[in-house]
Amino acid sequence: MVSRGRPQKGSAHQAGPRLDGIIDTGHALAKLSTTIDWRALEGRFGHASTEGGGDRPSRARLLVGLAILKQLFDLPDDELCDRWIENPYYQYFCGEQFFRRDFVMGRGAALRGLRRMESDKVRGALRESLAAAVGRSSLKLSEIARLGGAAAQLSKELAAERSERRRPAAAEGPRSASIYDVAKRAGVSIKTVSLVINRQPNVSPQTRAAVLAAIDALSYRPNVFARGLASERSYLIGMLYETPGSYIADLQQGALAMCRQEGYHLIVELLPQEETRLRQRVRALVGESALHGVILTPPLCDSTVLIDELARTQTPMVRIAPGIRMDGHASVGIDERRAAHEMTAYLIGLGHRRIGFIKGHPEHVASHARFEGYRGALSEAGIPFTEEFCAAGMFSYQSGLEAGEQLLGLKNRPTAIFAGNDDMAAGVLAVSQRFNIRIPDQLSLAGFDDSLVAQVVWPRLTTCRQPIREMAAAAVSILVQRERDTVPERQLDHEIVVRESTAPPAP
Repeated sequence: MVSRGRPQKGSAHQAGPRLDGIIDTGHALAKLSTTIDWRALEGRFGHASTEGGGDRPSRARLLVGLAILKQLFDLPDDELCDRWIENPYYQYFCGEQFFRRDFVMGRGAALRGLRRMESDKVRGALRESLAAAVGRSSLKLSEIARLGGAAAQLSKELAAERSERRRPAAAEGPRSASIYDVAKRAGVSIKTVSLVINRQPNVSPQTRAAVLAAIDALSYRPNVFARGLASERSYLIGMLYETPGSYIADLQQGALAMCRQEGYHLIVELLPQEETRLRQRVRALVGESALHGVILTPPLCDSTVLIDELARTQTPMVRIAPGIRMDGHASVGIDERRAAHEMTAYLIGLGHRRIGFIKGHPEHVASHARFEGYRGALSEAGIPFTEEFCAAGMFSYQSGLEAGEQLLGLKNRPTAIFAGNDDMAAGVLAVSQRFNIRIPDQLSLAGFDDSLVAQVVWPRLTTCRQPIREMAAAAVSILVQRERDTVPERQLDHEIVVRESTAPPAP
């Protein structure tokens, strides 16, 4: 623990022993402090660097040092100040602890000065300083990475950029094209190529066309981390889900296609259900990947724990098929209740009066909306609701098997069954074969979603088509555009898709 001591008489600024005698000069922050060109940085931010006497650093050094530390560790102002007061390495980085007493007493003035410094400008200066320090000293990127937080991400980005610059020719076959090759072929600067890749508006149509032609001719694939270095974004979009299934697979395909179109990468992550582990995993994921944005699938789209955690880290998100409206959060979905109402009405229109229903996962709000649509259609048609015609499900094939056995085992069984999703309908289809029930001659069967399973079973399933892939693609589009002025709530159209699994009831 650092001894602070008492200020000596006649030395208003000395607040304890000099730090160079009590810290490890091999520490990454100590190395970085000795290699950064502080005079150039101070001048860059418009601060004089001549104040103070002897070897005492200027107050500008303190302010610039604090701004760099704030970016390096991604700290809020108050926490940054508290850490500086307690952490000798932070003090050493900012020019020893000459300012400790002044800083404690003038904390408000220091914070005001810190807030006036543009974060983008500071971040750019930090990256340049890190790259220069690593290039001309024994400081390694791995040492910066071990500092954690934003420092770890910065080190990854710098490593990716250095790899892009120094990529050797492959041992076999032609080497991959780099951004430098594209710039040379198009006759423009590397910065211009970066602007085109990142879809910035301030590029002429002719120049943009030349760069795109060069990219196409060279089959250039931008390095995702190098792009993030140039544009302040990671180009990584996360899709979070809780329960595997064909619905999630279709969402993934839709998101992946749009990510490729937009030049992004998709990370798909299965999250635990237990609240503490959920928080820990989300924090780790956001910290490790610096995600540009997150797509939340059902039922995670209605998890206040998850949404609060993402909001705390200021991670943009889009909710797929949410059941609960939350102001300030973008969403994409369909009218679940209306869709289920129309499917039930279709079965009634065929002549069915004994219509069974298999509910979905009880924690999915969509499950309740679909059930309400089913009951509403029965009521409008004057058909009484029959409790024994309803079975509990979990949106899984296995739960469809169990619900199918329950409903088909009834003495006065339904003539039609509407399952809350296609996976459960497929389970009922399998059970019907064991009961020797012919579909659709003796039982009409309908699902919901129009996932791949609805099209590969026989007979193919009549279902309510939820535009799953289009919903995922729309979510990616919202995240890429980052529409901040208006939070979009996009409602897409559904469709009743009639196939071979439904027919009028037998006479």
